[in-house]
Amino acid sequence: MNQIKSIDVEIVSSSDNYLPASAQVLLSLLDVSRADAPAVSQAELRLQCAGVLPIKLQLACDLSQLDPRGSYVLAVRIEQNGQLQFINNAHHAVNPHTLSGTERVVVDNVATPPVVLHD
Repeated sequence: MNQIKSIDVEIVSSSDNYLPASAQVLLSLLDVSRADAPAVSQAELRLQCAGVLPIKLQLACDLSQLDPRGSYVLAVRIEQNGQLQFINNAHHAVNPHTLSGTERVVVDNVATPPVVLHD
């Protein structure tokens, strides 16, 4: 029997907070329980989103498909025209079975060139 739960997520930026009209947001709940295997997506939300961060989204997941002993993380990627613009670099662990409130995920702008210091 399905046990659908909605995870409230707020995506915020560590720097630039503007999303162009063609921005594609991918919010995922990943199972990272197995250290010797790639993460497995358990729920995803893809949408086109423009404007100013933060944005608030709801990610639906089926608790009956998740192992309560498993390890899960939220992951965010924001692309523009197929190019990665923002990503969350920090491990954002969640327990979908006991989660309440809003999860705040910080994304970093990867399109900004690094600062070069000159002597």
